Amino acid sequence: MKKVLISFIGNNDCHLSDGQEGAIVSILKERTYDDLFLLYNDIYYLPYASEILVYARKHYPKLKVHYQEATSVNPIDYNLVYPAMVSAVNEIQKEIGNKDVEYTISLTSGTPTMHSCWILIVMSGLIKAKMIQISKQSGLQEVDFSLDDFPQITNDKQTKIELTKRDRENKALRQQLLNDYSEMIGEDSSVKKVKQLIASFAKYDIPVFIHGESGTGKEIVSRLLHYNSARKEKSFITVNCGSIPENLAESLFFGHKKGSFTGAISDQEGYFSQANQGTLFLDEIGDLPMSMQVKLLRVLEYGFIHPVGGKEKKVDVRIVSASNKSLMQLTNDGLFREDLYHRIVQGQISLSPLRERGTDILLLARHFLRKISNKNNATKLFSESAETKLLSYHYPGNVRQLQSIVELAYIHCEANLIEAHHINFGETPGSSNKIIIPVEGIDLDNEVVPAYYDAALRMVKGNAAEAARLLKLKPHTFRARLKKIEESKYNDLKR
Repeated sequence: MKKVLISFIGNNDCHLSDGQEGAIVSILKERTYDDLFLLYNDIYYLPYASEILVYARKHYPKLKVHYQEATSVNPIDYNLVYPAMVSAVNEIQKEIGNKDVEYTISLTSGTPTMHSCWILIVMSGLIKAKMIQISKQSGLQEVDFSLDDFPQITNDKQTKIELTKRDRENKALRQQLLNDYSEMIGEDSSVKKVKQLIASFAKYDIPVFIHGESGTGKEIVSRLLHYNSARKEKSFITVNCGSIPENLAESLFFGHKKGSFTGAISDQEGYFSQANQGTLFLDEIGDLPMSMQVKLLRVLEYGFIHPVGGKEKKVDVRIVSASNKSLMQLTNDGLFREDLYHRIVQGQISLSPLRERGTDILLLARHFLRKISNKNNATKLFSESAETKLLSYHYPGNVRQLQSIVELAYIHCEANLIEAHHINFGETPGSSNKIIIPVEGIDLDNEVVPAYYDAALRMVKGNAAEAARLLKLKPHTFRARLKKIEESKYNDLKR
């Protein structure tokens, strides 16, 4: 008998990458299923569905994971949620077919409205299924409505007419929801143009290259391209090309078989296999070693990969790439293959630095402030002087730096109104052009250089590859010099 688990992706399922297991993963640890259908009411949840998919491939390789759309503009409106869920259930049963199957529905993930609708759907006989719920306190429990006085639920003709009407309304709203680029905050003309390009390129299965300074939101654009495309229900895999050791690149991209080299203790899927039928986002592709560029070109031309120690196999992957460098300039300098350039730069999107986006700075700052306020259950606002100060800065670290500045201002402000003095840029505007050397002199190697390394790491929250790019260094050079600095500090402490 085939066992099928059906569950919405809820907010408690969105922290798997942070090591927090939500309801769905907790259920998979308790019971074994052949198929898992992840329902989503908004494309916001698709990245988290992808995380669950990757987790399941690793821990439950026999489990087949499906994404199932159940889109509703308002997740607490019964008149929109119920028909969307009925349509999803019908699609699932159609896909599984009239096989010997046992359905289980989780009531834990999703909104209370969705929980109620599940009960109506099951008790009215639209699907024959068990209902379960799971919590830390009570563990996994089956939900049973075997009470003698539980009302009988039937489907009459009028209910079917109303369902059809509401389903049509939902479908009309669905496209509006999918075209909502809420992650792309901004009203600047450059942002509007980027949204138009995303909408155009998402329709067509062509490689897209995204260019922009570090911190401008290249990964957000790549996600929007994926989750508004026909591949949205398949994997979205992100790779930072600047952090991949050259000697491991082939294994990481194409995978390897057990015993193919020293340390290969098991078969390993590469990035291309993980992204099969989905999208592979190659961030900082300009840092890809020349030897790997040749192999990548071959995959893009023929659609085949060759795992280390394994047999050649076909893959279907859309490539989205990005860089903070000019690929054309790298090509002209002989550092990037011209034939690969023409393969990956078919659609192109350029992101403006934050300093050129005017009052978008305030829109973004208010968004980050609302986000951290909600997280800490304590609302704070910017004063007029604080917003004036935010507009005065040039943000070399772009949106990522602005977010860090807002978060620190929130922490430093003990009242409900953030003032100008709570906002710290790490430097005053224009100070980078004024170099003042004290009379007693300065230790360049032991004071100035380590300070810049620390500042770069703080700006990118400890990401060494990102810090290296800020300092215009190769990641391996940055790490080697950082190690020397840390060793020097340690030796000074021992003295």
